[in-house]
Amino acid sequence: MVLGVDLTNAGGLAALCAVVAATSYGISNVLQQHEAEQLAESETLKLGFLARLARRPKWLIGIGADVGGYVFEALALGIGTLVVVEPIMATSLLASLFFGALIHHRVITAADWVAASVFAVGISVFLLIVRPDHGADVAPVHAWLIAAPLIVAFVLGCVALARARSGAWRAMFLGLGAGTLFGTSALLTRAFVSYLGSGIFDWVPHWEPYALAVSSISGLLLAQSAFQTGSLAAAVSAEQIMQALSGAALGIGMLSEQVQISGVVAGALLIAAVVAMVWGVHALAVAEEEMEELPPALADG
Repeated sequence: MVLGVDLTNAGGLAALCAVVAATSYGISNVLQQHEAEQLAESETLKLGFLARLARRPKWLIGIGADVGGYVFEALALGIGTLVVVEPIMATSLLASLFFGALIHHRVITAADWVAASVFAVGISVFLLIVRPDHGADVAPVHAWLIAAPLIVAFVLGCVALARARSGAWRAMFLGLGAGTLFGTSALLTRAFVSYLGSGIFDWVPHWEPYALAVSSISGLLLAQSAFQTGSLAAAVSAEQIMQALSGAALGIGMLSEQVQISGVVAGALLIAAVVAMVWGVHALAVAEEEMEELPPALADG
């Protein structure tokens, strides 16, 4: 069992691929955040920001880990459901905290670990309760005509709020925007993988792969801008929870993935799980904001 998922069936194999992807993403987050933090805040939210980061070897290694994570995520999405795969992606937060402390000798406070643990428990409960069917691989165009404007409006709202804040809260808002774009990318990846199944070049006449490139690059820009603040936990947790929630919502609403929730108790536990995830993100943002206000000697432990 991995996070409550049986590894002897297709869903279990998808979960295993998702766990590998989440670990790879965790390593990537640490390396990319360390390099992005070195650049000036004035350079963020600009495409030139990515060009400057591309000159840094450690950042490129992080991108390599990102690519590896994406391959395993694509495999997971090809055989599993968004409702199961995307929440597992959120466990990269725990990997990020662990590798961040290990590689860069950063002190992770007890409050951070508590918040991250509550966050992980929330995801585990979520996975134990939902029992989704495998929905469609490609969302209908009319569904995108409704969802796309809402997605764009939410992301732009997150960017506007981020510009008005600094530190951990800026990281959180940018992370929410990035997570929404990555959740959208997951839906587009599902379509891309489906087209590849029919032939290696069968994706060319379809619009989804091109939209995937736009959403992925835009999400990468927001994620790196979030990392630039230096608030790793706030950035990663906000990104991952929004990727999980948006991916699950899009899977249910646009791919007709059916979630089996039986009984009032299961419904209440599901709500509690989502609340735990949201609380974990907020608590991490608050903890990092308080850490930023401490003198450097105290902040370093």
